[in-house]
Amino acid sequence: MEINKNKVGGIAVLMFFALWILMLFYKRHQFLRNYKFTSGIVIEITGPGYHSTGDYSVLYDYWIGNKKYHKDASYNYCRGWSKSKIKSLLVGKQFPVAYSTNDPGVCSILLTQDNADRFKFQLPDSVKFYDSVLTCKQ
Repeated sequence: MEINKNKVGGIAVLMFFALWILMLFYKRHQFLRNYKFTSGIVIEITGPGYHSTGDYSVLYDYWIGNKKYHKDASYNYCRGWSKSKIKSLLVGKQFPVAYSTNDPGVCSILLTQDNADRFKFQLPDSVKFYDSVLTCKQ
């Protein structure tokens, strides 16, 4: 019996992608159950990154112990809000960040109440204006 190398290779690639997707779901599941909060600071607003689904990216830093982490979050523009307006609104401001206790590099900046709800977190009044801008309520 001769083994078809293309078929075996195709099955191996499919299995690799299936395991990769399962790992992503597992990491997300773990993150949503094992997290803590810290604060982060928005350092820049840029165009969308290579893996982004939004119109722009919010780049931010946060610290766990003595280690600094650098992440980004994607958002879409709302009517009347340009990149320069968003930049002047957010850059230099501090916001809550939820991070995984299992892997502190996995995190989410809490700029909107919808995102904060995933972590059973109520945004402070000082952040609610930003929520209204980023969710197009303003």
